[in-house]
Amino acid sequence: MTRRTVVLVERRTRAVRLRPADAAFLRDQFAGVVEVNPGGTADRVRLTARGVVGTIDAPHVRLTIRPKLPWPNLRLLLGLEHFAACGAAPPDAELFAVLATEFAERLRAVAAAGLVRGYHDADHAAPYLRGRLRTADQLRDAAARAFPTTFHVTESAFDLDAPWNQIPKSVADAVATHPALPAPVRAEVRAAAAPLEGVTAVMPTDSVFDAAAREPRAGAYTSLLALCRTLGDGLAAADGTPGGGAFLIDLGRAFERHLATGLADRLAAGWSVEAHAGFAVGDTVLRPDVLVQRRGEPRWVLDAKWKRPGPDAADLHQVLAYAAVTGAPRAALVYPGRRFARKVLQAGARTVALVRLPVVGTSDAVAAGLARLARLLAR
Repeated sequence: MTRRTVVLVERRTRAVRLRPADAAFLRDQFAGVVEVNPGGTADRVRLTARGVVGTIDAPHVRLTIRPKLPWPNLRLLLGLEHFAACGAAPPDAELFAVLATEFAERLRAVAAAGLVRGYHDADHAAPYLRGRLRTADQLRDAAARAFPTTFHVTESAFDLDAPWNQIPKSVADAVATHPALPAPVRAEVRAAAAPLEGVTAVMPTDSVFDAAAREPRAGAYTSLLALCRTLGDGLAAADGTPGGGAFLIDLGRAFERHLATGLADRLAAGWSVEAHAGFAVGDTVLRPDVLVQRRGEPRWVLDAKWKRPGPDAADLHQVLAYAAVTGAPRAALVYPGRRFARKVLQAGARTVALVRLPVVGTSDAVAAGLARLARLLAR
């Protein structure tokens, strides 16, 4: 069906005419993403998108949510600046189509350079004994028949069925079958993924991404896997919604990754950056955005906030709780801004830095802000 398009800008309120079914759909399925308030008349509502960009297909309208950031700076935030040339004007296509096209380009580049094989365990039923016998399966087979004709074994295989190939295979399958994507882009993704035929498509969880990142031979996959994570998160926005018609990028999460990867690239040897490390407090697990350590000793804990610079009381409570549970003597609340700025507060024995990190401007200006923050943390 053809849907009317309603264009929103992140965090800017717009009054629009909307059918009751569309307003109810947004309230029920995307309550934390789009705020829906009365607009003064029965058929008008006030819509505010909260910290996301992308699209949502409601029963009769498509919401297209654009960023306040200029297009080149959105690319920087999503980690796309090092691959393709980018003009200052936003693309004509929607964000999903742009990212899917870039995914196909990156996948083609990795395949042209040579896909990397890896070792993994594979289960087989073989006519002779090789590898490790799977005793439980063999005993079940023996109980079912008098003379088993095969051995149930696990052996080491060396092929393309490795995490760094399984992730793009999974993403390619999801993207190439998505109904909201133009048919030519779906065809381009399918063609780019042809060399991965036979690779197992697995759910790209954090553990699978971690396994891919630990393989030094797969360094050429880094930018492809980063885009896979962005696409996977965007597609997950539609999980559980009727029709699955949504693709949303959480800019707060993108800001966290921008902060973590930027610091990891700029801190000197001996320093380490860990994102979302888990710390148990009773039955609850706290996961600070970024933990910075010096030779294994916590030095800073950082909480990224995609909103106007604060702090408010909730921000301070959260980052101080992170500092207490991690043992870090210093904490920082990091907000987006146009230029670098910092202010230091004292909270008992702990120091809390309030930092504005540039996300608008040239790539050099954005990089300079990350470098200044890295120097601040390393003092």
